Amino acid sequence: MNTTYSLSTIALSGIQRNLRELTADAHRIATAAVERAEPLELADPLVSALQHQSALEASAAALRHADDVLGTLLDTFA
Repeated sequence: MNTTYSLSTIALSGIQRNLRELTADAHRIATAAVERAEPLELADPLVSALQHQSALEASAAALRHADDVLGTLLDTFA
């Protein structure tokens, strides 16, 4: 049970962190045209946004897995 709780906590932390970073990437992308005329300046925040999106999806999958494990434990022992 403690392992499932730890996995849930880590997954939620990953979701929060990656959402925060994804929001920052979106802000950099949205304001890039105002700050600079070079389209190449968008490459870094776009790549970063894709990385944070993938990490967010992985954290969500880990949270779903922890939820499934907890549900199985409750069904088995309740």
